Formats: sequence, structure tokens, C-alpha cells
Amino acid sequence: MTNRNILYSALTLLLGSLFVWLLFGCPETGIDDADIFFVYARNIAAGNGFVYNAGGEAVEGFTSLLWTLICSGFAAVFQGLEKPTLLLNFLLGMISLGACLKRTDRSGLFLFMLATSPAWFAWCLLTRMETGLWCLIITLLGLAVAEKRQAAVLLLLPLFLITRPESMLWGAWVILLVFFLADAGSRLRSVLPVLLVYLITLGILIGFRMQVFGYPVPNTYYAKISPGLLANIADGLGYLFKYAVSGGMVLVLLLLVCRVLLKPEGEHRLSFGLVLFLLPGLGIPVLVGGDHFGAYRFYQPLWPLLCLVGALELPRLVERYSPGVGKALLILFLVAGWVLFPWTAHLKHEFRIAKEGRENGAVLVQMFQDLETWPTIGVITAGGNKLGYPGHVFDLMGLNWTEMAHAPGDAANFKNHTGFTRAVFYRWQPDILLCGDSEEFDSLVLNGLHSESRFQALYIKYRLHRNGAALNAWFRNDFLMQIPGQ
Repeated sequence: MTNRNILYSALTLLLGSLFVWLLFGCPETGIDDADIFFVYARNIAAGNGFVYNAGGEAVEGFTSLLWTLICSGFAAVFQGLEKPTLLLNFLLGMISLGACLKRTDRSGLFLFMLATSPAWFAWCLLTRMETGLWCLIITLLGLAVAEKRQAAVLLLLPLFLITRPESMLWGAWVILLVFFLADAGSRLRSVLPVLLVYLITLGILIGFRMQVFGYPVPNTYYAKISPGLLANIADGLGYLFKYAVSGGMVLVLLLLVCRVLLKPEGEHRLSFGLVLFLLPGLGIPVLVGGDHFGAYRFYQPLWPLLCLVGALELPRLVERYSPGVGKALLILFLVAGWVLFPWTAHLKHEFRIAKEGRENGAVLVQMFQDLETWPTIGVITAGGNKLGYPGHVFDLMGLNWTEMAHAPGDAANFKNHTGFTRAVFYRWQPDILLCGDSEEFDSLVLNGLHSESRFQALYIKYRLHRNGAALNAWFRNDFLMQIPGQ
């Protein structure tokens, strides 16, 4: 990559992430789910192991083993994780863009198309989730597969498998692609090492999970089990359709993907190989029913490769018509994408939830620091609320609580918030149940728990003032009466 491309890439990342940061109200942290990674990272760095509560059960309440390990390395060195992970995401983004720019002489077009999607900057840089890391590995592995670079595939495939759970299915597709794209006389020689690395890595990963956590897939899977495959596909098709029409450039690139598939014009072209590689990335979210997060998180890591396909294919198509019209449409897509983003992203509140959760943790510490034991807390949002609170926190959504995630019961009908079971809650009865800012949402994901007579006999909604701190929450009656000074 030339010095000019490095400069332009850095400016694109810097300005794009800065504008999104301003649109989101200048958040000081990532989103609440990123704080879950930080909770595990700090416990690992402190020698407590893969636990959500220090001294508690080992549970895989995170969606990326590799990102958790990276964050734990940062936690061992840095006091705060927000700035190191932000800088790392910037570096990962630079590498992703650099890898794509090396494959096209239309660097300006590529960066312009990339910049039409504010959601990419939000998810891959600002949230502090594993999305930026996932984007980089998808980009590098996709290029390696499409260019038939076996050594790179063998190196990247293990990282791929420990970054996100869907890589287990996607990795099988990679094996098929390596076989399909190889020369006819060398297909077995090309695919066997890749198959071996895939099986060994997957075996080690599942063995590690069984040994440490007792289950072959992350606990998050069990906490988010949906009504069924058909319901998932129906929701997932809606998710894909909404993503396709979420921006003009998105729609153009997805239509271009279809065109490349229908008219490959030579099966070994780079764009054709990339499109084949990206098919599971487009299809797996359909199978799992999409996502509850705004701004289409599952599809953002595909964006650099989609833009690269566009940079390779669009100029040849536009030249047949009017280049001026093409440039005008690009500008229109860029302006419209950024103007509409604050109203269509539905992501700003995720940063607010993280901030409020951290504030709750600080309030709990100040309020109960004089007690012999920390009260137990029940939460719906499990990141910020736990990050600063040393007491035992029950994740009522089950993501970080094995018993809740695996308990049978009538699951809530809300995407990715189906883990709550009344019987488990009543078995443990946390001292405090934190309220969200939406009673309707709390009632939905807790299956109307607050309106039950049994719950109302045990708990009272109360604003507690103590040690210079105040907290609105549901308090268990006997716990409230035992607090000194109450």
C-alpha cells in the first residue's frame, strides 16, 4: 500500500469514527456487551479464570474467545480497557483496508464506498466488541481463499474458528471453496491440509470448552435459543431485506453480488472467489434469525470485502452507461447514509445503557461498602452493572449464568432475550433487582415477573438512600429490613 493510500485510509477511519462518535453523543465507553468482555478479561488477568463472578462458576458468556484473550492481555497491562481496544480496532481497520486497497487501483472509489456506511465505523471501531477483529479475519481469510494462498488459509483458519461461533459452519464452507477453486489436478493436495487444520482446531476448541465449561458451544447460544428454524428463517429473511434497503450503496453492492454469481465470467476471478466466500456471511444471519442490535451488526464485518468487489466490478459496468451519473449516485448515497443514520441506526442507546450500568455499579459500591458481604444483584443488562461491582451478580438473561441459560421454561418472545426462567429466579431470589429505564421492556423479557403476586409479596420497588448514594430498584423485603439504618 502506498503512503498516499495509508494516509487516505487513516483519514477515512479517523473522520468516520469521529463523526459517528459525535452523532452518538461522545460516549466514553463502548456498548454494554463490550463491558461483558471486560469483566471476563479482568477476571482472567487477576487469575480467577473464565468467570463472570470472581469465585463463581466458569461460564462462556462471551461470543469471542480470541477477543476475550486479547482483552485479558490488555487488562494485565492497562488500568482501563476503553482506549487500548479503541486503538487496536483502529489498527485492525487499517490492516483490513490496506489488504483491500492492494487488490484494486481504484482506491478512491473503494474508500468512498466504505465511507457510505456509518454503521461499519460504529460496529468495527467504537463499540469495543469483537466486530473489528472479526472483520479483519474475514477480510484476510476471504482474500487468501479467493487467491488460493494455502499457507495463509492454514494460518488464518484457526484464528477464524476461535473468533466467532458461526465460524464452525463457515469454516466447513471454506474447505469446500478451497477444493472448488483449486486446479483440477491438485484439489485433494490443496484441501487435505486445510481439512486437517480445521478438524484439529475444532477438536481442540470443543475439548477446551467441555473441559472448562462443560458444553461444546458458548453459553450465549443456550441463552438465546429461538422458537425454531422456520421462525428463524422468516425473521432472518426480514433482517437481510432490511439490511439490503438500509442504504443505497448496500443495495447496489448486494445486487452486484448477485450479478457476479450469475455471470462469473471466469471462475478464478478475484471478485467471484470473494463473493463465494461471503455467501455464509450473508446466509448464516438468516438461519439464526438476525439480531436484536441496531445497525445490522452481523453484516458489518463483510463491508470491506463487499466494497472491494464493488471497486473491482462497478467501474467496468458504469463505463457502459454514464460515469457522471455514477459519481452523482455515490455522493447521494454518502450524504443520505450519514443524514439518515442517527434516526435509523437504533444504536445510540446501547452506549447509554453501558454508561448507566457503570454508574449503577459505582452507586452499589458506595451504598453497601460498609456491609460485611455484598448484596446479590439481579440484572438484565449484564456488562456495566457488573464491571465495577465486586458482589455476586445474577444475569437474568442467562448469558453469564449456566443454570438460567439451560433451565426449561416459557421463554420470553424477544429476540436474543429468551433465557429468563421464573423457577430459577425464585430459587435464588437476589437481594436487589435493578430496574431498567423501560418498564415495558423489563416486563417483556422477564415474562411479566413484576406483576406476579408471588414477586410482589417478596419484593418492593423503592428508592433507597444510603451512604450518600441513591438507587431505584426492586429490593427483597427481608433484605431491606436487615440493612443497618433502615
